[in-house]
Amino acid sequence: MVEAPAVAVELAELLAVVVGAGAASAVGVVLERFGLSAAAAGDLALAAWAVAMGLLALYVGVVALGYEQALPRLRRLAGGE
Repeated sequence: MVEAPAVAVELAELLAVVVGAGAASAVGVVLERFGLSAAAAGDLALAAWAVAMGLLALYVGVVALGYEQALPRLRRLAGGE
């Protein structure tokens, strides 16, 4: 049987990871949109930087935090492991 304080800590960690993943993904989307608008304005150096940073932020949000951190924690909580 899992104790209540351990579950509370797991839930707090899961919440922090999910919030971080959402924030990183949102920053990634904003940077991608900024990169597209910079490319349309003709500033290709700034556009390339913004698109690269946007892709990095999306990777961190979706893969590193979402898929590799949040999903296993959620499965562990749901399965009671």
